[in-house]
Amino acid sequence: MRKLIAIVEVIDGYKNQKSLKVFADREEGTVGYSLVGNNGTSFATGNMQCGWRGPKLPDNTYEYKTNQLLLNRVVAAVNGGVYKVTEKKLFVK
Repeated sequence: MRKLIAIVEVIDGYKNQKSLKVFADREEGTVGYSLVGNNGTSFATGNMQCGWRGPKLPDNTYEYKTNQLLLNRVVAAVNGGVYKVTEKKLFVK
């Protein structure tokens, strides 16, 4: 079952704030993302250009023993692109 494990608040180069929701399904080993603006508009995660100067966004939960480690990798991936992390909240440890 897919669960919301974290929300990462991000900001782009134009100071637009967005929320990156991180979903994980430990049974299937998948990670999903939803990037939403303050007004509810959905954006493609490709807009963050993760993997350009750093790691790509994780897509496999089996590589991470805890959700905290997964979240740390997500933060590193976001900061390696054109967006920057301003705040992060982990809901499921």
